[in-house]
Amino acid sequence: MDAAAISMISDIVIGVCALFVAIIAFLGLQTWRKELTGRAKFDVARTVMRLCLKLTRGFGAARDPFTSYIECTGRLRQEHESPSVSQVLDEWYARAKRLEPLHEDLIKIQEAAWEAEILFEQDLGKQVSETVKIYRSSFAELSSAIYSHFTTRRDEVTKGSVFQDQDWLTALHKEIYSIGGDDFSKRIEEATTKLRQALQIYVK
Repeated sequence: MDAAAISMISDIVIGVCALFVAIIAFLGLQTWRKELTGRAKFDVARTVMRLCLKLTRGFGAARDPFTSYIECTGRLRQEHESPSVSQVLDEWYARAKRLEPLHEDLIKIQEAAWEAEILFEQDLGKQVSETVKIYRSSFAELSSAIYSHFTTRRDEVTKGSVFQDQDWLTALHKEIYSIGGDDFSKRIEEATTKLRQALQIYVK
């Protein structure tokens, strides 16, 4: 076999080897991408589920009827507060403080929802966003109820007069104080359960 034939065979072998290496590298890259995407989906799904459970518990804790005096110790007292005014302002302070961790978790789950919209299928990404909207609207509803209720109660005790629309005030009270089982709690629990079930496939 002459040198030209040997060189040609050598070139063919080198070309085949290069092609084989390129195919293996391509398949490896595809596998790596799938594993990376799968890992990212797992992490985001786990984060969303953890925050869903935390928010559900947080709403329950924020609406717990029992208030400890320790929750009011950070409030700055006004001069010449009457006992009745102090009682209202202490309770208002405690209820407002309970909203702070909820607000922080809402920011975190919103960030996770943006990632979910990119990673997951359109329907699931949309479901995550819809669940976050329920949490956010519930938070706004509870915040508004606390502000309106305690503003009115403060005015009552300060002025020594009874607010005319007591039915409205009672409705706000029921929204702020609950042991669960009402429409507010069910709305959050149902949204959490539905999303958890949809995400379970990614965290197994």
